[in-house]
Amino acid sequence: MFSFFRKPANPGLIWLDERTARRRIAADARTGTISADEEAQLTKFARDGYFIIELDLSQSDAAAIDADVNRLWNERPSNIAFAYDSPPKRFSSAEPLQDRKPRYRIHELHAASEQALRLYLHPLLHRYASLILGEPAVATQSLYFEYGSQQLLHRDSTVVPTPHFGRLVAAWIALEDIAPESGPLAYVPGSQRLPFFDFGTNEFTYDPSRHTPAEVERAMTFYSGELERSGLARHEFVAKRGQALIWHSALMHGGAMPADENRTRKSFVVHYSTLRGQSSRECAVTEVADGKLGESVFTTTDVLQHGEAFGFANPLDGRFLHRRGER
Repeated sequence: MFSFFRKPANPGLIWLDERTARRRIAADARTGTISADEEAQLTKFARDGYFIIELDLSQSDAAAIDADVNRLWNERPSNIAFAYDSPPKRFSSAEPLQDRKPRYRIHELHAASEQALRLYLHPLLHRYASLILGEPAVATQSLYFEYGSQQLLHRDSTVVPTPHFGRLVAAWIALEDIAPESGPLAYVPGSQRLPFFDFGTNEFTYDPSRHTPAEVERAMTFYSGELERSGLARHEFVAKRGQALIWHSALMHGGAMPADENRTRKSFVVHYSTLRGQSSRECAVTEVADGKLGESVFTTTDVLQHGEAFGFANPLDGRFLHRRGER
């Protein structure tokens, strides 16, 4: 078994960011705790902030996910959320002809799709997430995209909160062959080493309850400037069905602008944190209560397990936590 619980020298990031990372990868390979393929992929991750692997996703598997997505739009259950812009809404409030459009996403599809759940708990993805984080990982969230996201380049570590900053890794999985004109996943190799925008005193994660739009604008300007000064090249992932790109939480990535935004770009994204460090998962949905529009926050501590893979159950099937942002 590989070495768990290795403390990084740079608090807030991961052991693969340390100067000693390549020596430690080679040492694990010599002792047989990681395979030759894992050695190569971890070495690439330490250098470039990502790597690509192949998953066993057949055309019938992808068709099963398509059928589950169609069912959600037809049945519109209240315990699954979707979003066009944040925050998400319950499917029970969806208007399919208006809301099923480019850029929308489905939250926690794994709670409504057996095939999506298999990807959420895929053993190879969890093996790599645990290797990258240096200890057992837990899948904290899944997102499904039917079309290109069209997201600006960003860092997950600044917009996806985790109990310990930087203890986060993600996988983007192609559910179909991706066409260049559909707006592929865009990413910038090596950008995980660029500095972070400080929202406060060593505070690097955006908090919508405390940070203003002006601060967000300053952060975006900061990151754009750092990226331009770095001279790092932007790439696009024109993937085949079943290919997965696993990336560092600080890697700059987003969605390329599509030539045809109505062309599908079906993909499934999973975020992972550490099983030891994250004990619950929260989700907020927009809804009206007592005549006021706000966000209801729900949480779950229920953990799903398949072999050595762990993931949180659906927060909307959990317990109500609180209301926020009433107006």
